[in-house]
Amino acid sequence: TVATNALLERKGTPTLLAITAGHADALRIGTQHRPRLFERNIQLPSMLYAAVAEIRERVDAHGEVLVPLDDVQVREALAAARAAGITAIAIVLMHGWRFTAHEARVAAIAAELGFAQISVSHRVSPQRKLIGRGDTTVVDAYLSPVLRKHVDRVAAALGGVALEFMQSNGGLIAAERFAGKDAILSGPAGGLVGAVATAAQAGFDRIVGFDMGGTSTDVSLVDGERLERSFESVVGGVRVKAPMLRIHTVAAGGG
Repeated sequence: TVATNALLERKGTPTLLAITAGHADALRIGTQHRPRLFERNIQLPSMLYAAVAEIRERVDAHGEVLVPLDDVQVREALAAARAAGITAIAIVLMHGWRFTAHEARVAAIAAELGFAQISVSHRVSPQRKLIGRGDTTVVDAYLSPVLRKHVDRVAAALGGVALEFMQSNGGLIAAERFAGKDAILSGPAGGLVGAVATAAQAGFDRIVGFDMGGTSTDVSLVDGERLERSFESVVGGVRVKAPMLRIHTVAAGGG
């Protein structure tokens, strides 16, 4: 719920997008998918990143370095945002999911400059296609610091107890490995997992889930034992490529 609310209310951590030069507006352009095809007054959702740093580098699809990475240029590009108080960075370079050296070097420089949250696309979402990989990496950078504060508070209150959290995909993960991209629908996922278990006790394996919380109402359908998952979702106007239980938000919540 912490991550979901931070995303819906746009209260995540101010984030810098570091992307291959010439592609500063790639995530804003996106896939050009329009939910309302004939809408003339198109209202685009606000972007999660607060600033963009263009990184002069280029690796082709076969791994050949067309434009070498310049450490000095990278440092200058990142330093301005860091001086402005931005502490989270999402690093997304062309073909970086497969050829990772440039992304890794940018991450190392970001650490030297004092960025507290460093999300690197080949670690967060190692897959083809710049847009989906970039969106997911930005989400991770934007939400992870908010999530980490909450997780650390809970862990401190419980002492040395082994602590696990529900992920958006319906599975559990150790507290220290819990990341923003996997927490967006973790609350509704927990509700669905609980609904399935409760219905099974009553002898039902086909159910419609209706979960009204404080900020959203989430519905789901289970037809048999297997929970359906989607690997690309849109939550709060933001595209995320990560496994999630198939849950739809249909209305505001009780709050």
